[in-house]
Amino acid sequence: MTVELIAFAIVGLAVGLGASLLLSDLFPAPRLVTVLTGLCSALLLGGIAHAAFGGGHPVETVVCALLGSAAMVSLLARPDQRSGHRPRHA
Repeated sequence: MTVELIAFAIVGLAVGLGASLLLSDLFPAPRLVTVLTGLCSALLLGGIAHAAFGGGHPVETVVCALLGSAAMVSLLARPDQRSGHRPRHA
């Protein structure tokens, strides 16, 4: 389980950092919030996946942590506040 926790943390940090660096115009929140959201959600959802699948499925639990972390980080995205983008009003 310790190796899985390290893998969950690496995946969560990668998702959070990747989102905040590559798509910085979509995330108006501070970079730390995005990175910590990725980290915490990967740890939480990886733990839930480990409990659901059992100890014999490390690849599946890491994939679930990756998908869950990406889903939680995407909730922070604000495409309507993108720089230079003005919403249309009817």
